[in-house]
Amino acid sequence: MIAKDLIDFGIPLLKSEDKVSKALDLMEEFECSRLPVVANGYYAGFVAEEMIRNHEAEEINDFRLLGKNGEIDQGSHYYDVIKCALEFDLPLISIKDHQGVYLGAVLTAAAFEMFATNSALRTPGGVIVLSLNYRDYSLSEISRIIENGDAKIINSQMSMDPNDNSKIWLTLKLNKEDISHLISILEFSGYQIERHFSTYLNNEDTQERYDSLMNFLKI
Repeated sequence: MIAKDLIDFGIPLLKSEDKVSKALDLMEEFECSRLPVVANGYYAGFVAEEMIRNHEAEEINDFRLLGKNGEIDQGSHYYDVIKCALEFDLPLISIKDHQGVYLGAVLTAAAFEMFATNSALRTPGGVIVLSLNYRDYSLSEISRIIENGDAKIINSQMSMDPNDNSKIWLTLKLNKEDISHLISILEFSGYQIERHFSTYLNNEDTQERYDSLMNFLKI
């Protein structure tokens, strides 16, 4: 799925010359607190309710807009929506056509919802997060170890280790709820387990962390 497919046409837009009163009326009508702003057909940023309510300014032009970097091309993968949202900490992302003209906006929550659904993170099974050096990364080798433990990887995601730029985090979604033996096998094989989540394990802390992950994915 590409970014254009995620556009929420229920999100109204503002023109830079619109009145603050119009923005507040739209926010109330559509029950939202952020609205994209367009100037001459091009995305200019977004306004937040807290920045315009009870303000003496009359036009959107009078405000310094937020999220000006929050724009990607219509043909980008929806992963790029998530990447942009995380990089700039934005609640919505603007989608433009190949000429840069504003097409619509995507809620960050919708992109995360799509990620969670497509990545099978909501299907039954445990999650193991490995921390390893990038040069040591071999999904085929890790898959072999997992399959020797009578399990399969149904999804994997790779990201940079936030604590060490020379390492990566490899998140593995497995088809087994009971992953205790798989953790032992991976550790025995020399892999560092950064985190693990499973409803099978009778451990209050683990259950708590698993529930937190699921709640996050539900946005």
